[in-house]
Amino acid sequence: MAPESSNGVSKGDGMEGGSADGTVMGGLNGDYDRKIIRTVTMSCETKAYDDAVTVIMTALNTHGGYVEASNVTGTGFENVKNSARRASYTLRVPAEKLDAFLETLRADDGIRILSQNATSSEITAAYYDTVSRLETLKAEKASLTAMLEGFTDYKDISNMLKVQERLYNVIEEIEALQTKLNLYDGQVAMSTVHLTLREVIVYTAVAEPDPTFGQRVKEAFVESWTDFGRGWQNFFVWFIEAFPTLLVAVGIHA
Repeated sequence: MAPESSNGVSKGDGMEGGSADGTVMGGLNGDYDRKIIRTVTMSCETKAYDDAVTVIMTALNTHGGYVEASNVTGTGFENVKNSARRASYTLRVPAEKLDAFLETLRADDGIRILSQNATSSEITAAYYDTVSRLETLKAEKASLTAMLEGFTDYKDISNMLKVQERLYNVIEEIEALQTKLNLYDGQVAMSTVHLTLREVIVYTAVAEPDPTFGQRVKEAFVESWTDFGRGWQNFFVWFIEAFPTLLVAVGIHA
């Protein structure tokens, strides 16, 4: 297993810094941080809505997260209108604190988790291809800038304008790629948790999954031995109760 770096993502080793199409990732030297975006979707319910919200927000603040978006509907069962409250949150949690944050919610008796799905999307190749492209464009920008500053003959005005146009295009591409990298960095550093919380009076019944073949065989084996032992116990009890009668019967026949 690859070790984790300080920003919560695994660190690759023994792998070349390149993409699937053979593009070399500049400046990696065969050692780079893997870029992984983690997303969790949770569905929860509670009988104590206000307390549950407090637990969620306290855990979020404790682990350095924040609310990116929220939507709350309903007025509560204590209200005259008597409507259940339902909250939908988009939470951002530091990647290295995500597991601890989720464990805090699981450990709280007032929050019942109905479902939880987690995904991890690796963007390492795309990230470092973008880094490589950005470095190339920055080098081109420096070259074009030098060329533009070197024009002294107004007879070359046509070429100067072409260089200037290319320079502007390069600057736009650099800004777009830098924005893309900033977005990647934010998604990797801060995991996303989509959490819904529903207020209920009675918890939803959760159907147990059908047992597997192995579980059924194990249960049948245990049950058969239990029945076997219970049968011998019943026979022994019957034998003790019937023993005097058996003795009399044997004496009569003798």
